[in-house]
Amino acid sequence: MKLLVFVSAFAALLSCAFAMSVLAPVSAQVEQGSSINIGNVGPGQTFSVVVDPKVSTGGAYGTGGAYDQLSASSLPDGWTSAPSKLYANPLQADITVPKDAQDGDYVIALRLWDEAGDKGLGPEVVFTARVTVTHDVMDMTVSPISISTGAGQPARYTITISNKGMANDVFVVGSTGVRTWEFRRSIYIPSQTTKTLTYEVVGEDEADYNVDIWARSSSSDKIGAEVPVTLRVNTDLLSDFKAVNRGVLLFPSAEAPLYFVVGLLSNFLP
Repeated sequence: MKLLVFVSAFAALLSCAFAMSVLAPVSAQVEQGSSINIGNVGPGQTFSVVVDPKVSTGGAYGTGGAYDQLSASSLPDGWTSAPSKLYANPLQADITVPKDAQDGDYVIALRLWDEAGDKGLGPEVVFTARVTVTHDVMDMTVSPISISTGAGQPARYTITISNKGMANDVFVVGSTGVRTWEFRRSIYIPSQTTKTLTYEVVGEDEADYNVDIWARSSSSDKIGAEVPVTLRVNTDLLSDFKAVNRGVLLFPSAEAPLYFVVGLLSNFLP
């Protein structure tokens, strides 16, 4: 009887005396009752916790195995989640922060489960993750700040967006300040990365425009940035020539050589 109790206790020890690897959004080792820090996530955003299901030691026979599912076992009020697919490799659980979440620190509980139970890796493993919700998960710059171009010609601004948070996201770029111009672009930016895109503004009337170029997260309109720029639209011939270098919206292919020559000559004009 004593031997049976010892063997059972030893098997239970093997089943929980090992660590699992969290692959994303941070790299960490977890075990029963441990905690990790996810980092910053914006309201409305969805982040993924990715875990390597395989362990090389422990379990009923001490030879390891693989967990079958990762899911959230406890969430703050209003948060939602989607468990990983069964038997996936790696295991990925998705957690969504509500759009009206207040800035602050939150704790979620995650569980790793093996359907074989005591005949496999034993009881489920539960660990916690701390998440900081903040609106400050992106930066944006625009260059140049001022452009002069001809009527109907595109003014091209270079926009750089940094996704500082731990959630991948799609950002929508647009502008206000030029009547009837509602052009928008979307760009996917993984977490902790920066991307650059070109955004065009076209004014049909001769005027000085105060333009606000903005970018917003598709997850929440509470995550965004706005940069004021200026656009001067001229209708004189010199401005039209210089505008050709920045491209035209549409012209017949037969006139392409003419546009090329005009754009080349404009480089030598003051």
